[in-house]
Amino acid sequence: MKKDHYFSPRSLKSKGTQVLLGFFWAVLIFFVDVIHIPLLSSSITQLDYRIYDYIVQLNWRPHQTIPRIVIIDIDNKSVEQEGRWPWPRNKIATLINKLKHNGVVTIATDIVMAEAEVNYAIGLKNELQKLMPQLSQGQKQLPDLLEQIAPKVDNDRILAQSLLEQNVVLGFLFHNDKEIKRGELPSPLTNPEDKYLYRDDLPLYQFSGYNGCLPLFLKASTQAGAVTNVPDLDGTIRHGLMLASYDNKLYATLALATAMNYLMVKHVTLKKRHHQLYGIQMGNVFIPTNAYGQILIPFWGQIGAQNYYSATDIIQDKINPELLQGAIAIIGSTIILLADLHQSPVAQSYPGVEMVGNMVQGIVGQQLVSEYDWRTPKARLYLILIGVFFTFLFSILSVSRILILAVISIIGIQALSIYLFVYQSLYLPIALILTLIVLQTITNYGYLFIIERRQKKKINQLFGHYVPEDYVKELIESPQQYSMEGQERNMTVLFSDIRNFTSISENLEASNVKRLLNAFFTPITEIIFSFRGTIDKYVGDMIVAFWGAPMVDEEHATHAIMCSLTMVKQTPEINEKIQEKDLPAVSFGIGLATGLMNVGDMGSEFRRAYTVIGDTVNLASRLQDLTKFYQVTILVSDKTQAGQHQFVWRTIDKITVKGRKSGLTIYQPLGKVGDISEEVLTQLEEYHKALEDYYTQNWSSAEKKFAMLKTKFPNVFLYQMYLERIKAFMETPPPGNWDGIYMHQHK
Repeated sequence: MKKDHYFSPRSLKSKGTQVLLGFFWAVLIFFVDVIHIPLLSSSITQLDYRIYDYIVQLNWRPHQTIPRIVIIDIDNKSVEQEGRWPWPRNKIATLINKLKHNGVVTIATDIVMAEAEVNYAIGLKNELQKLMPQLSQGQKQLPDLLEQIAPKVDNDRILAQSLLEQNVVLGFLFHNDKEIKRGELPSPLTNPEDKYLYRDDLPLYQFSGYNGCLPLFLKASTQAGAVTNVPDLDGTIRHGLMLASYDNKLYATLALATAMNYLMVKHVTLKKRHHQLYGIQMGNVFIPTNAYGQILIPFWGQIGAQNYYSATDIIQDKINPELLQGAIAIIGSTIILLADLHQSPVAQSYPGVEMVGNMVQGIVGQQLVSEYDWRTPKARLYLILIGVFFTFLFSILSVSRILILAVISIIGIQALSIYLFVYQSLYLPIALILTLIVLQTITNYGYLFIIERRQKKKINQLFGHYVPEDYVKELIESPQQYSMEGQERNMTVLFSDIRNFTSISENLEASNVKRLLNAFFTPITEIIFSFRGTIDKYVGDMIVAFWGAPMVDEEHATHAIMCSLTMVKQTPEINEKIQEKDLPAVSFGIGLATGLMNVGDMGSEFRRAYTVIGDTVNLASRLQDLTKFYQVTILVSDKTQAGQHQFVWRTIDKITVKGRKSGLTIYQPLGKVGDISEEVLTQLEEYHKALEDYYTQNWSSAEKKFAMLKTKFPNVFLYQMYLERIKAFMETPPPGNWDGIYMHQHK
């Protein structure tokens, strides 16, 4: 099995400090929401707030205007024309009647009416009774007359009658002043079995006081919902309550009650997971909530995403009824003095009435965004896995790449969060992950900065003569990817030897031999470097190179093959330059082998070299020698050829060489697919058919095909070689277990 030095025990030991620091931050972030570290928890929460606000302010989510929501605004114009607030309740009754007459389906009041309005007829009667001794005989009949008139001018009864005739959801207020309990509360929420829903052990908001509804109104209305707002820790309202608890019973908020009214749903079901609330099932509509019974309030841009109509314009019939037809109307106020303006992600003073409208539209139109909860066991597991991932990743990267990865990760995670929010209706709080990345980045950067400065000089000294300058830069950037210690790796090694060099050198002076070798090795080395090869050594007229060390190269076989083909292709150009120096042209053979080999800094205490050793290295040397026997320029082992479908191959032979027990198939690369002429491809096809007959011992057919090939291409030695073998086998057949392997006796 290949041993990868990235994760060898020795490498992990050298990275121990980094890994431990990374684990420390991962564990800290894992528990930060459990143990509540004040400063860190607060910082993470505030960061999540800022990120969420930014995403909301982008306003990239499409605003579907179904159902139609209209805000009936008791604005400054209404107060100027209809009188200051609070209005007489007969005026509110008129407003409700007008809305219903104009086709509004559901009306909700984002105002609280917990106490009775003084009936001015009864009030005047009471005052007159105090003055009875002073009244004339005729005036003493006035109190009785006023008592008879009182029911007709009882604004509460007028409004109650309007509520009875129309489809209205009233608002009431929960608070935490247990001394104040005005009015009456509506019935708590019930489940489909018509049983009350209870808070029990759920972490829902519990209130101790209320400003309810006037019993007369509550009896006449359809439903009622709480208008209570609960801001986040920074005072901003991002979440809207769906459920409120009082005396352990659960009540609907105004938004939920309005949606239930519009959809004609009477019961809801609480959805729980791991003893935590995660949603409310309301008929066929699912409302995603957090554990506290809140939803993320939909915000579509700045104030005014919903249509606003002045209440006085409704009362005075100045609004086209078509604008209200089939709508849900929320009655509320944007007057500053009424204090229903709140800090929101999109505005410092956002009307509470529009928040209610947004929530109703989000619920009914199924446009709500669910919020991912990092506190679930599965989410915690994801968080620790992310921490472990970055811990190990940062431990194998250089300083610069850690920074690059950190920046890319932060941008990518932010982009993912935006994508999920806009297109998947899911808000992913990312402050925990970002904090983890930043802490691990700072830690690893500080740790590695000093270490890498020491390593750069050492690497440059060690590998400057083995690999190209760009390769040295890569080693400096990723020092964890090299080791001078002996390692076993899967690599590809190249041997190349000048043909007939002994004869050539005998005819040259010593100085010209040196010039010839330099003229040959220089361009060959440049080619090797261009394909990310490492020079092992120059031995006389032989050059040895390998791929896969000191930097890991997953494509080492491909690079070695491309290098070999390029060496052959550029031979004429190299020889032309050699001959310009009055030196003889040269030819060479190349042997390539792929497999496990030992690589590292080897030698003695006096002299060492970064080199490779092993059976695969010896095989490459043998293949280079065999290029002369087969009269080809390049021979590669079957492991080198395996999977290299981008090249055109000629199968040369099945062989075993002296010193090796197992056989192998050797190949000659002819070039890349698409670069070979049709003539050569046709010849190659005929050759492989002949070779198939040879291995299946169809001697006569094989002989005929090889003979035809030799006639067409008399300069190809292989055809003559196989004809001679066939002739010998026809005279003396091979043994029954013959596997086609040819034994080369020389090393």
